[in-house]
Amino acid sequence: MNRLTREVVDRPACSIFLFSLLALLLMQYKPAILNYTTRFVDFTQYALHHGLTLFPIADDLQPYPDYTIANTLLQYLASLPFGRVSILSMGLPFCLAAALILVLVYKLGALHDKRWGVFGVLFTLFSWSFVDGVTYYALDVYPALVTVACFYLVYSADMQQVRPRLHLVMLALALGFAFRGPVGLIGPTLVIATYYSLSQQWRRLAVLLLGAGAMLALGVALLVWAAWVEGGQPFVDHVLEMQGLGRVSNVHSSRYYFYFTAGLATYGVSAFYAVYVVGKLAGKATATPGWTLWRAPRHGDAALLFHLAVWVVTLLLLFTIPDSKKNRYVLSIAPAIGLLAAYIFVDRSALFSRAREGFLRFCWHLPVIGLALLAAVHLYNLWADHPLQPNTAGVLFSCTLLALGRYGLARYWATHPWREALLVIFGLASFLALDAFLINTISYHQELAVEPTPKYLPFWFW
Repeated sequence: MNRLTREVVDRPACSIFLFSLLALLLMQYKPAILNYTTRFVDFTQYALHHGLTLFPIADDLQPYPDYTIANTLLQYLASLPFGRVSILSMGLPFCLAAALILVLVYKLGALHDKRWGVFGVLFTLFSWSFVDGVTYYALDVYPALVTVACFYLVYSADMQQVRPRLHLVMLALALGFAFRGPVGLIGPTLVIATYYSLSQQWRRLAVLLLGAGAMLALGVALLVWAAWVEGGQPFVDHVLEMQGLGRVSNVHSSRYYFYFTAGLATYGVSAFYAVYVVGKLAGKATATPGWTLWRAPRHGDAALLFHLAVWVVTLLLLFTIPDSKKNRYVLSIAPAIGLLAAYIFVDRSALFSRAREGFLRFCWHLPVIGLALLAAVHLYNLWADHPLQPNTAGVLFSCTLLALGRYGLARYWATHPWREALLVIFGLASFLALDAFLINTISYHQELAVEPTPKYLPFWFW
C-alpha cells in the first residue's frame, strides 16, 4: 500500500491519467446508445464491415456531411482488434481525450502549485457537463483537449521564459480541425489570440493568426477535396453548409443569454465556485490603485486567474453568436472553470475560508443528499403519470456505503496532510455514483421511451 501511495505521489500525471481513464470507462455503461450518437454506431459499423471512407457513412449508405472521419477512425481502430463495435470501443477515444485533458489541467495548475493542479482536476470532474460530454460522445471533447493543450504550451513557455513551441500549437490546431471542422480550430485559436493580445505579445499574435489562417485555408481545401471525391458538387455544397454557415444561422431560436445562465449552470458547483473566485478577486482588485481591466497581470497566481477568466468569457461570447446553442458546444471552458474553482484551496487567506469550508461540508454530506434525492424521486413517483426510473439498488448501495464509510475514515482524515483533497475525492465519488445511478439512469429511460432506433451493443470489447 505504501509503495502504491509513493507511486501516485511521485508520478501524479500518470496516476491522474490512469485513474480518470478507468473511472470514465466505467461511467460509459449503458444498455443501448440513444439519440444523435446512434449515428456514430452506424459510422463505425460501416467502416468495420466495408472499410474506411473520406467521410462517415451511415446505414442509408450516404456520406454524412456534418462530421469529419477522424472520430470514426479512432472508434474503428478501437473496435478492429475485437471484430465488433461495443460500448467501450465507442467510448474509448473520448475517455482517452478526457483523461489527457485532466493531465493538462494538473500540469497547468502545477506550474504555480501542485495543490492547484490536483484540485483543478477534481473540480473539472465535478462538472456535470464535462462528465456528460464524455459519457454521451460529444465531439466537443476534442476541441476541449486542443484548447487546454494550446493554452498550456503558450502559458508554460511564458512561465519558463522560453520561446513558445508554436509548431506544436499549429499541430494541435490541425487536430482540432480534423476532429471538429472549422469550429475545432477557431475556438482554440481565439483563446490563444486573446492571451497574446492581453499580454501584449504582438509579434507572436501575428505569427499565430497567420499560421492559424493558413491552417484553416488548407483544412477547408482538404475538406472540399474530400467532399468532391465522396459525392461531387452537391455534397461539397452540403458540407460547406453544415460545417460552415449552417453552424452560424439555422432554424433554432436565438437565446443570446443561454451560455451565461442555463449553459453555465450545467457545470454545477464548479461553475458556482469559479464565478465566486472571479467575483471576489475582481472586487479585491478594483480596490487596488492603478488597477485596469484590460491589462493582464504578468506574474503570480493573478496572471493565470486572469487568463482563465478571459478564456471562459471568450468562448462563451464566441458560441453566443450562432443561433444553435447546446451545452456540449462550450465544453472547452471546463478546464478553465475547474482551475478557477480550485483556487479556493490555493489561496489560504480568509478571503476564501468560508467557501472552502462550505464546499468540504457539501462533499461530506453528499451521500446523504443522494439518499434524500432518491427518496424524493420515489415520493414523486407515487403521483406521477410517468414515473422516473432510477437505479434504486445502485444509489442505495453506493450512497449507503459512502455514508457509513465516512465515519470509519473520519479519524484517519483528521490528521492526514491531504485531508481536504481526500474529502473532495470522497465527494467526487458520491457525485459520480449519483450521476451514474440516478441522473443518467433517469434520463436514459426517458430518452429510450421516445427513441425509435436504439442501438443495443455489448459493453465489453470482447
